[in-house]
Amino acid sequence: MLGEKARGEVPMVMYEPHRQEPSAPQFCGQDGGYEFPSPPPYSCRETTTIEEPVYLVSQPPIIVAGIFSSKPTSTICPSCRQHITTQVTYRLGKLSYLLCTSLCMVGCCFGCCFVPLFVRAFKDADHYCPCCQFHIYRYKRL
Repeated sequence: MLGEKARGEVPMVMYEPHRQEPSAPQFCGQDGGYEFPSPPPYSCRETTTIEEPVYLVSQPPIIVAGIFSSKPTSTICPSCRQHITTQVTYRLGKLSYLLCTSLCMVGCCFGCCFVPLFVRAFKDADHYCPCCQFHIYRYKRL
């Protein structure tokens, strides 16, 4: 009997959270049906719009005519159509590499063979517009 009294029952209480009913949006009725919004008013009159013609004026392409060399040249830029003197940038080309290889084969392999890689006279020339940086022409030595 003592064992039965020591074991007392623990009362269990169940808590239920309070649920709130979701509220209906403004366009729904209280009975749950959907109420369509009223359509915009229509008129029987025909509306006329006057479309103005669009004129496209195409400019003829500018052909870069001129004698380009390794020096800056005066020409017209095909991109911005300005009268410009080109800006020249030098880069390595076939002639530079050919001379470097041939000098190395001859026996100038102690650094003399790299001279064509640093001299402008053996490099290709790229002509750019100074206004819009458009690449106009590449003058190749070989």
